[in-house]
This record gives sequence, C-alpha cells and structure tokens, in this order.
Amino acid sequence: MTFRTAYGNTHSENGWRICNRDACERIYVPGADNQFLAAMIVRSGPSEVVLRAWAIWYHRNVERLDLFKSGVGDDWGWSAANDVADSNHLSGTALDFNAVQYPWGQRTMPTGRKQKIREGLNLFEGNIFWGADWARADEMHFQLNGGTASGDGASDKLKAFARRLESGHLGLLAASPVPIPTPAPVARPTLRRGSTGGEVAYLQAQLNRMFASYSKLTVDGDFGPATESVVREVQRRSSLTVDGIVGPDTWRAAGVK
Repeated sequence: MTFRTAYGNTHSENGWRICNRDACERIYVPGADNQFLAAMIVRSGPSEVVLRAWAIWYHRNVERLDLFKSGVGDDWGWSAANDVADSNHLSGTALDFNAVQYPWGQRTMPTGRKQKIREGLNLFEGNIFWGADWARADEMHFQLNGGTASGDGASDKLKAFARRLESGHLGLLAASPVPIPTPAPVARPTLRRGSTGGEVAYLQAQLNRMFASYSKLTVDGDFGPATESVVREVQRRSSLTVDGIVGPDTWRAAGVK
C-alpha cells in the first residue's frame, strides 16, 4: 500500500491519506451486472468492507447500480486524478452511483429514493456521508464520513462497524467471502467529433466528474463542438497533443485506465 501527494495535498477532504491504486481493490455487488461496475475501486481494509456494504444496501433498497446499460458503466470509485484537488476519490474512500442520472450540481433524484437513502445513512451510523448535503448538490456521491480515518488507516469507530458488518449486522455481507470476478480489460475506442453512442456518453460523464470547473457537458452521447472543446482543454492541461481526439493518452488523462 503506497501513498502520494496530489495537487499539493496528502489527505482528501474527509481526512484519509491520498493513495495509489495498489492500496485499493474492486468491490463486488451480488445481483448486479458487475461488468458495469468495473470502476468501483475503493481503499482496502475496513473502508472496503463499509463501502461495499453500502453499495449492496443501496443496490437492494434504493435502485440498481447497473442501470446505464449502453456498454459502459457510470459507477465510480478511486481515481488517480480529479478536478477537485482534495477529492475523496483520490483516497479511494468515495463512490459515485448511477452518475449519468444525477449530474453534479443538480437535484434530480425522486423524493422516495432520497427518503430511502436517509434510512440507510441512519443504519450506517454516521460512517457514510451523502454528497446531496453539500451546498452544491452531488446526489450520485457517497463517501466515508469525517472521523472514519486515523493516521494512515481507519479509525477505531470504522473498524468496529466493519467488524459488525462482517459478523452479520444488517445482513449485507456473506458469511464466507464471495469470489470476486476479474472483469475483462475494456478496450476504449478512439473518439472524435462526430462519434456517438454509449462510449461518448461515458466520456462526457467522466469529463464532468473529473474536470467539473470547466466541463459541464450535456451527457447525450453526441461528440460535438462542446465535447471537443473540453477534450482539447484536458489535453492542453495534461501536456498532450491538442487535437481533440480521444485516444489512449487522453483516456488516461481523463482518469480512465
């Protein structure tokens, strides 16, 4: 497990050390189509236990986590880069669910779902924070709350709650571990102006998530002038060839491995 400094920060907003991918693992949600959850990567240890349990509870009680079935996923976890300098995604302690449905800065979630989420937050005893409670709403976003970190790892409070979950509390985690399938690598296509479809929608949503200060695209699956403009800005800031074409290097700059 290794740590790093990102954008001058050693810790994310919730107090967790910013980490590399080797500190994380992919979570598995029983009953979901996990090929669409391939980017749900979180910090290993008690943080993984609690976030996995939250994802399972949400999937069972609020809505499915694999709704966006156009060949790509819109459920996200750890990221190497982010437009928010102290994002909790950088420490692997945050998850975004069904992001295309719930654009950052907008309140689009139905009342019934919001009420159900509040029930779940109470069940998780303050260990999970919902981004809808920020001044700029982020209804897709859930993270480990402040007070769940200590030193380079989990607080005693989080460790104790994780142990309870693993012992059957809330009935979310199997008594014996469920084998986690390894998704096949996803070959990202080269995209440019005129491209359409699910991969473009995924790119647009990812750009809005990673570079929110200047990417406010409509997620419509149509690679038009606005999408090209944002791609060029990402390339410029990443010292890449500024051509508006999304190939392997630009995909990586957008946080997609």
